[in-house]
Formats: sequence, structure tokens, C-alpha cells
Amino acid sequence: SGDYYDFMALPHDSLAFAIGDVAGKGISAALLMATIQSTMRTQINTATASGNGNYKWPSTAFMVSNLNRQLYATTAPEKYATFYFAMYDESQHALTYTNAGHLSPMLVRDGKVSLLEPTGTVVGAFPFAVYEEKTVTLEHGDMLVAYTDGIVEPENAYGEMYGEERLQELLIKYTRADSSEIIARAMEAVVEWTGSSELQDDMTMVVARRI
Repeated sequence: SGDYYDFMALPHDSLAFAIGDVAGKGISAALLMATIQSTMRTQINTATASGNGNYKWPSTAFMVSNLNRQLYATTAPEKYATFYFAMYDESQHALTYTNAGHLSPMLVRDGKVSLLEPTGTVVGAFPFAVYEEKTVTLEHGDMLVAYTDGIVEPENAYGEMYGEERLQELLIKYTRADSSEIIARAMEAVVEWTGSSELQDDMTMVVARRI
């Protein structure tokens, strides 16, 4: 599998989560995913630890930049990954994220969908890539959906991709359903669209909601 996702509880009921898509498959892709997970979890643990027990909020852009430099230094040039990393601050209801070339996650609010666009290029390909971070305030009922290209790129018998527009329509239709049902509905819709249970790519989706 070339897909990657992870989440980690933070102090004060906050949360960090990530999704990515590693170039290639097989053992090499699995090793790169393991490196990404280890690097990000180490950075989070280091950034949030302090001698007096206070919580120190880390920078998503800084951590993704560190990840990029480490991957570039330790992997072959053709090994890289798209990567979306976000941290949710429960006290401020603020989602801060860095999107390193990954498909834009969808924020569903009041029956409308907005996209969280990339803030930098893929990780592992360029040693001095610059990454930015953005912050959005989540309102009650907001739902964030991040996914890999295995959700939107499968084609039907006529060569037409499932696409972002159909996924948006599905998310709006089932916006009040729980996360597991939304993921199941999306994957069922893609399989039905292709007319085959033998898909060419992995399907990964992360759903987060402010309740």
C-alpha cells in the first residue's frame, strides 16, 4: 500500500492527524510510511513536552519542513509523498494545517463544501522546499474529509473518473451520518461507479468533525 494515515491525541483534548500518499508500492513504500510516522510522532512528542507540564503548540509548517529534509536525505530521489498534516486546538476550535502537495481536503459546512488547498510541494523530493501553514476555525457540525486519489480517480467503463464533484455531493447527502458510515458510503459509491471490486489503487479516507 502507498497510502498513509495517522492520528494522535494531544494535551487538553486536542488532536493531530495526517494523511498521505507515498510514491510507489511494496516494501519500499511501507518503509517510507514508517519513516514518516516515526518522524512526525517524535516531533510532536518533543514539541509538546516541557519541564513544567505546560503544552507547547508546535508549528505544522516547521514539522513538515523537517520531515521533508529528513526524507530527502535518507531516501532515493524517486521516493516522495504527498502529505497533509493538521493539528486541532480544542480550546480555540482552530485547525492549523500544512498541505504538502496532497489532494485538497474538503470542509463541509452548512451544506456547502470548501477546499483546503496545498501550502507547499510534496515531501522528500526537494531539499529546500518551503512550506506554509493555514488556520481555520471549525464551527459546530463542521466536517473535514481528507482522502487519497484512490477515492476520486477510479474510472467507469467509459473512462470517466469518479471525481471530486461526485464525492462532494455524497458528503453533503450524508453529512449527518457518523464517520464510519460516510467512509463506507464513499467506498461503496466508488466500487459501484467502476463496476468492479478489483480497484487499481488503495482507498483511504479520514473524517474529522467538530461536535
